[in-house]
Amino acid sequence: MSADRHQKLIAWMKTRKVTTMKALRHQFQISHMTVFRILSEYGYHTSYNRNAAFYALRDMPQFDPAGFWAYRGIRFSRHGSLSDTIVALVENAVAGQTVRELEERLQTRTANLLCRLVRDGRLTQRSLQGRLVVYLASDLRQADQQFQQRQQLLKQLPAPQQSLPEGCSATEVIEILRALVLSPKSSPEELARQLTARGLRITPGQVSHVTTHYALKKKRRR
Repeated sequence: MSADRHQKLIAWMKTRKVTTMKALRHQFQISHMTVFRILSEYGYHTSYNRNAAFYALRDMPQFDPAGFWAYRGIRFSRHGSLSDTIVALVENAVAGQTVRELEERLQTRTANLLCRLVRDGRLTQRSLQGRLVVYLASDLRQADQQFQQRQQLLKQLPAPQQSLPEGCSATEVIEILRALVLSPKSSPEELARQLTARGLRITPGQVSHVTTHYALKKKRRR
């Protein structure tokens, strides 16, 4: 493939933002291997949903602070594949992750893949209340710490008559605690923006009040 057509393919992808291998092969009448070679030379991302069928050039995604970008329902992760993304989310979560938390964050099904990751030794799992399962890091020491934090979190969920952090309702406290579990490294400002984007009127001050009130520990950056 000539350098001119190579440049045209890259330019065409930039106008589309995301596309499929089938669309690229049809548009330029070239083989799968040729497309793959061009993408590899330039750099690209593969969607973690839609069966990893969509591609975006390396400089196209505008990742959010948590490392995610979506375009028309097609989702990409700075961590790469869905498997690698799940492992990263679990390892970076101060209290591990449940299926519900992962699927809420990733907006795709994860249950079957989680079973495979546990079977392959990339993650571990432990039971909580009833049939609830929490997924933890493969490193047993880290998994112990995550499990302890998860148990502490469950104990800290406010009962109806329990005192609440200043300026927070019980519903807001629960949403903030869940956000802290999903994004333990995020600052109060980042968490407030994430919650606001979901239609909740949460301020950075409220996030700080919750973390102080419950003396939550955040995972240190490596």
